[in-house]
Amino acid sequence: REDVRFVGAQIAAKWLAARGREALVELLPGHPYLPGSVDQDLLVEAEGLLQYSLRGQADLRRALRDGFWEHLQAQY
Repeated sequence: REDVRFVGAQIAAKWLAARGREALVELLPGHPYLPGSVDQDLLVEAEGLLQYSLRGQADLRRALRDGFWEHLQAQY
């Protein structure tokens, strides 16, 4: 679980670097939910880094999103 959370934070750092703080400000009001396209990109990238599927694993997907959000909120 912690490795998945860490990957979520890594992806968040990359996401923020690519899109900037303006995109973060737009994303924050939706917490804890991510827009579908962001959530899908997060899942696909995480599966590539982890080398296993997160489909059908709600607890791991939640840990991934938690790691993503924790990193973004720490930057705000």
